[in-house]
Amino acid sequence: MPDTGRMQPTPRKNLREEQKILTHRRLLDAAVTVFTEKPFLDARMEDIAQAAGVTRATVYAHFPGKAEIVDALVERVYGVMGEAYADLAALPRWTPAGIRAWLDEAATRWREMAPVRRVANSAAPAALRSLGEGRVQYVEAHERYVAMLVASPERWRGVDPAEARQRALMAVLQTESFFAAWIAVEWPLETADPLRLLADSLCHLLAPAVENDGGLV
Repeated sequence: MPDTGRMQPTPRKNLREEQKILTHRRLLDAAVTVFTEKPFLDARMEDIAQAAGVTRATVYAHFPGKAEIVDALVERVYGVMGEAYADLAALPRWTPAGIRAWLDEAATRWREMAPVRRVANSAAPAALRSLGEGRVQYVEAHERYVAMLVASPERWRGVDPAEARQRALMAVLQTESFFAAWIAVEWPLETADPLRLLADSLCHLLAPAVENDGGLV
């Protein structure tokens, strides 16, 4: 008879890990709700537990305090942005139409993440994270994005690597600042198609790696 006993601990372990991840996400979602309704300094861990439908002990098992929750929210934002840039990097060819289509998908991601970004931005100063630590977190995330966009030597053939990195960084920063103003801050725009203008700008910045497809759509 096959020895199946040795196979049993792995599924149980995986189930525990999956449950832990789901609880972690649930707590972060609850924190967004609480921090939206209350100032960061007024919010309590008990409020987050109640919003998540768990015990106070469960919250503390995942996060030592509110500052660590804000850190996790910031990392969630960086993670979603990273997924978007990974999609751009994965495109076989960069064309004006392809970049525009990518921006449409990226905008959807940003809209879904806008409440988290607003909460993280408003709570971060009171979360006692040092400027130095925040800078490191920011730089590391953006270095990951740039590395994704310049990873293909074929795409950037003949371009100085330093220039390729700067072009990629400028494209990332322009995309991020525009979405932050337009979606997170809800800056009113009068243009009928704001993403078309952003796509034009990104195509200019990434020009050495962009192939002409006859224009934007």
